[in-house]
Amino acid sequence: MGGAIERRFLLVAGEPSGDLHAARLVQALQGLGPCRVRGVAGPALREAGVECVTAAETLAVVGFSEIVERLPTLWRTRHLLLSELTRFQPHAVVLVDYPGFNLHLGPVLKRHGARVFYYIAPQVWAWHAGRARAMSRWVDRLAVVFPFEEEIFRAAGVPTEFVGHPLREGLEPEVNESSFRLEIGARPTDRILGILPGSRRQEVARHLRPLLDAGRSLARERPDLKLVLPLAPGLDDALPGGRSLGEVRIVRGRTRATEAFATACAVASGTATLETALFGTPHVIVYRTGTLNYALARRLVRLPRIGLPNIVAGRAIVPELIQGQLTTDRLVRILAPWLDDPSRNASQRAVLREVDQRLGPPGASRRAAELLWALAA
Repeated sequence: MGGAIERRFLLVAGEPSGDLHAARLVQALQGLGPCRVRGVAGPALREAGVECVTAAETLAVVGFSEIVERLPTLWRTRHLLLSELTRFQPHAVVLVDYPGFNLHLGPVLKRHGARVFYYIAPQVWAWHAGRARAMSRWVDRLAVVFPFEEEIFRAAGVPTEFVGHPLREGLEPEVNESSFRLEIGARPTDRILGILPGSRRQEVARHLRPLLDAGRSLARERPDLKLVLPLAPGLDDALPGGRSLGEVRIVRGRTRATEAFATACAVASGTATLETALFGTPHVIVYRTGTLNYALARRLVRLPRIGLPNIVAGRAIVPELIQGQLTTDRLVRILAPWLDDPSRNASQRAVLREVDQRLGPPGASRRAAELLWALAA
């Protein structure tokens, strides 16, 4: 008797969070049987054994206007993937989030005969409900990570299943609290303010100054307050002071420890806000983008709130400061009560438990892998 047939998958993940979630999916696939995965891969996918056709780092864009700058790269990648479809002949193509690219690529792949599995749905419920109906024509299976998405996409005719959110698996601080405090020079009784301006250079440029100004204003009246900035890889030269910001503790590889052990945080909108909410740490969500990007987003986005914890909860449980609302004074007014009043801090932590309760049990990657494996049979 021969061995099990090796299943081949062509995978596209274009952003850091998608890269991490897709890596867990690949690891779950490897536990189901022999498989080979090629595609657009970031560091986590490459470490998981994915054969890299194009590095995901070359495709990352923020905002509508910045897509124009990357169009040549995006077009080259699209043609390369179509060539891979013919050469590699995968049993299924896996598209992971990254709607600006994948929503255009998916229909083309389908016309060329691919079975299309979409993991982590594009947020069409926020900006273009008609896209869900369009997806029904080319998505063979959709695995969603927010419970309310299942009904939306099924109503549009897309075969959909809620698998839970992958952040529920393996969401742990990189070190324990004692080690973290030792690394940042904080005593057991010191308060900690986490400053998380984003993982992209453009986000750091737009968010860091008001976050630093607010942190320093708060620290002037609170000698025991430690300001901690977890910096994403490759962003040292994005800091205004080079590699040093005076009294601010810059840490690397400690993003989740900061989210988990801070007294409070200021966090750029994105996956980090959901992580911080799951750790139960009080935080304010911030976001600034270019004038053109914001004007376009205002016309397209249909939600009253942009923060993932608020979207999951279905109500405003985390304060948001967007565009011109993001000022030093407003940040100070929101953060100070959580730093100074243990009862206010505890109350906010209790509210954030709602997010954890709504995201389903751990095991999203395994459930998504099982759906994909069945599709590729």
